[in-house]
Amino acid sequence: VIDGAKGVEPQTRKLFKVCALRNIPIFTFINKMDRETRDPLELCEEVERELGIDTYPVNWPIGSGKEFAGVYDREKRCILHFTDEGHAKKAGITEIELDDPALVDLIGQKRRDTLADEVELLGAGRDFDLDAVRCGKLSPVFFGSAPVDGRALTTLGVEPFLNAFLEMTTPPLPRVSDAGEVDVYSPEFSAFVFKIQANMNKAHRDRLAFMRICSGKFERDTEYYHIQSGRKMR
Repeated sequence: VIDGAKGVEPQTRKLFKVCALRNIPIFTFINKMDRETRDPLELCEEVERELGIDTYPVNWPIGSGKEFAGVYDREKRCILHFTDEGHAKKAGITEIELDDPALVDLIGQKRRDTLADEVELLGAGRDFDLDAVRCGKLSPVFFGSAPVDGRALTTLGVEPFLNAFLEMTTPPLPRVSDAGEVDVYSPEFSAFVFKIQANMNKAHRDRLAFMRICSGKFERDTEYYHIQSGRKMR
């Protein structure tokens, strides 16, 4: 997730290095388009320059800040836009071609002309390659406005991003362990403890384990075998 005003930040670089080492697919969501942001093309170029990965804008913003009217889906050729209802703004989807005269009524002449020019410019860029996405070589880019810490001036573009994420990513892969591969569809519960945090409260001898479920379903108050200790734990 990249702040549309700040661009690529130090923490993003750290996370990217971890993903790149493991060829993990990287999806980019450029957020806060409902506020004043940098130029979208400049942001895509910065992602490529700073992170060393190609980008492909799946959708494109229509304005930014107070002028933010929605996003244009390049493949479906439809617009996810805002509709005014009283004092609230709600998202609506309209399937419409860029040369349709009705588009002017929907987003205004100036934004329509700017959008048409930018989409034409994007058409001269690289093609979409799903295999490159799944290998972590090409990052699909989405624009929108998502809640941050429970706050957002508007919320738009999140659902299309999640739907595209499900379509483009692979199913969960087996976990490779010392005991062999763990089948993700196995009904037997298994998990990988990746972090232990202790002594959070000096008044107590507390310890908290974080784990990623690899198969099955976790059930409370059930005894599970702990490989390192060689015994069962509740």
